[in-house]
Amino acid sequence: MEQDRKTYRVVRLLTGGVTPVVLAAMLLAFAGLHDGAWEPGAQAAGICRELIAGTTEGRQALFGSCWMAPLPVLVYLPFSWLLPEPAAGMAAFFVAWLFAFWAVREAVKAVGQSGWRIVLAQTAIAAGVAVSGQPQALQISTALMAGLLLLAAAALADWAAYRRMRDVVMAGTSGALLVLCGLPVFCPAGVAVGLVPFLACGSRDSRARFQAWLLLGVLPLVYTLGVWLLLNRLILGDAIYFLRSLGYLVPRLNLFLCASLIPAGLLLPAVGITWFCDSRDPERPGAGAVAATALLVSFALALLAYERVLMYFGIGWSSVALKVGALVVLLIAMARLRQPVYRLAFSLALVVWLSARWFVGAGRTGEAAAARGELCARVEAYVNARTPYGRVFVVGYTGLDLLRGYAGERLVANLDLHIGALRRAYKGQNLYVLVPRPEGPARAESVFWKHPDIYTQGGDRLLFAEAFGRWHLFEVVGAPTQEQLDEWKSGRSLVR
Repeated sequence: MEQDRKTYRVVRLLTGGVTPVVLAAMLLAFAGLHDGAWEPGAQAAGICRELIAGTTEGRQALFGSCWMAPLPVLVYLPFSWLLPEPAAGMAAFFVAWLFAFWAVREAVKAVGQSGWRIVLAQTAIAAGVAVSGQPQALQISTALMAGLLLLAAAALADWAAYRRMRDVVMAGTSGALLVLCGLPVFCPAGVAVGLVPFLACGSRDSRARFQAWLLLGVLPLVYTLGVWLLLNRLILGDAIYFLRSLGYLVPRLNLFLCASLIPAGLLLPAVGITWFCDSRDPERPGAGAVAATALLVSFALALLAYERVLMYFGIGWSSVALKVGALVVLLIAMARLRQPVYRLAFSLALVVWLSARWFVGAGRTGEAAAARGELCARVEAYVNARTPYGRVFVVGYTGLDLLRGYAGERLVANLDLHIGALRRAYKGQNLYVLVPRPEGPARAESVFWKHPDIYTQGGDRLLFAEAFGRWHLFEVVGAPTQEQLDEWKSGRSLVR
């Protein structure tokens, strides 16, 4: 007994401590050396800058978009408060991937596999991310999404195999946290929590508790979505503000919603296998390892299918994270199988090598720090040459990313553009608006679903001033307000 306990402590230290720390450090070193312009947090750092400053834009940015979701920002925030850049981003990246590798251990240990099998699976995941050649794969949001997808899929598999209450809780909690990772995993999160009660329908005893399983699985997800809706209503005045971009990005929204349900159909054969295995032996709780493996493989295929749906509708800029999640779930399904270590190592290496074909195209993660600083200096110089009373509003999440290293006062962030409100709030100043090119994630900015042609044609009271690379600067023009006229008249009377 003492020897078994000592062995367990060694395995726990190896798989839950030493290996995750080493692999996370290696990924951090690889990312920094492989690409000198790589940054682990992309837009999250800009949002944290505004949150620490206590601005309205920071609060709006935290909950105002389903594409730049809250969870990666909340993970980044403590490090941004404690450490300067780029140390804060590196620390947050290390912790996020530490969580992902810990999730591997939690997903595999339930089947009683040896520590070396867990280490092989963790190493294979690190290798798969490294060989992908995608900057987006080496992001904090990708690590969190992959770890939570793995926990949700493994909880479903263990719930089907062993019927443990903790697996229901894990599936519900993982699904709720997945929602906070953004729209690309809304459907996988819903599938993960929605399958919990249906997987228990193969046995008469567990089928009688259907409502209890439904409540335990779905309630955390419903609560999380409710809080997000409430915060949008309180901060932005619109409960579904964070979803408004879908109507602009996807003209055939109803078709997209229907197509998003199709990948869930890939899980139906696994559900049937679970019911069949569950009904064969009523005395045994759970459906066994076959059903668990079928669920994991089906879940990975469903993630790949959902990625294709996003690509088809032109909103696949977060597809790399879904591919990483599918790869992680598939590797864990292999690690849970009963097979010799040498065969497992060969199989994992083969899947990692083949997975490099999944990652096609280079994902853009943002502009380099030097380019951001140069752009801000050019815009500031342009405005200063024309007026000493200029104010430039840099719109959207892309604007927050641009300003995260800016220390001046001429350029300010703006998340929810209202020209009339800005003119009333900044009377007597010459106002400008800096708009990014609507491509990739920038297409989801609120300024584009409110003013679709603003980048090319300007807008109400917006006159094109200058182009700065992929940014367009517009000057706010218009007749003076009554307050400005009164001030002007009073100034003239004093001069006389």
